[in-house]
Amino acid sequence: MRHPYENYQKAQLGTLLLAVVLSIVAMFQLEHQWIILLMFYVLSVSFLFDALIEIKRQQKGFAIIQLLRAIIIFLFTTILYF
Repeated sequence: MRHPYENYQKAQLGTLLLAVVLSIVAMFQLEHQWIILLMFYVLSVSFLFDALIEIKRQQKGFAIIQLLRAIIIFLFTTILYF
């Protein structure tokens, strides 16, 4: 039997793996700053998926914390890049 939030978990794992790959690529391609920007955006999407998982588990406090983390990373990255 599948968990009701299994798709969110797979999406979160996929975004985390993509963020790791982008960070490794960014270490060797320092002249392409957009890769670092994309990595932080993908990381914030990963926090959003974690917030959705916590909402499904009916853990509203943890969901709000993860949602705030995603917003802070998104805004901080955008402010630093632009």
